[in-house]
Amino acid sequence: MTGNTFRDLENREFFVKHVGDYLSFTPFELAPVLSCQVTVDPDRLIFAHDEYTQNVRRFALYLQSGDPDHYKRGGALLHALYMSQPIVEVCFNPELEDVDTLITEPGVTYGDAENALTFGHFYDDYHNEFSAFGLAFDTCRQYEQNSKVLGSFDYVQTVCTYLKNNGNLSVESMYMVLKSLML
Repeated sequence: MTGNTFRDLENREFFVKHVGDYLSFTPFELAPVLSCQVTVDPDRLIFAHDEYTQNVRRFALYLQSGDPDHYKRGGALLHALYMSQPIVEVCFNPELEDVDTLITEPGVTYGDAENALTFGHFYDDYHNEFSAFGLAFDTCRQYEQNSKVLGSFDYVQTVCTYLKNNGNLSVESMYMVLKSLML
């Protein structure tokens, strides 16, 4: 591969492996109270790849840019994952309803347990949106001189709610969200 993640994602095999690995990873916010098994559908990843490459070509054609920048490619990736919804199942261990935050392992505070459980409920509802936004943002910021960090989880929740509740968002709107975060 070239060492340019967005260009490498144009290769179907790399896309399926790279994106599949990222989406299968259990978010660290669940530790140390919960673990989960994430199931990613390989056919949906192939669909996402096709959407990604089509979105990149669309930017190249309509904007007369032979090589769309990382903001546009990030938007193309976010849109492709938004459309394909590749995570098809999330199984928590223990089940969210069975977690008693008053009884934790040594070294785990009640606050840590409550935070993990709160995030677990959020992730259960927004796993595709959260993972897609995280991957697109993390990949896009690799190209920035002064890498940004998202300051507020409220913002992430708002973006995830926006993605989930709006079924017909454009690739341009995804591009604008990412570009606005990098400025």
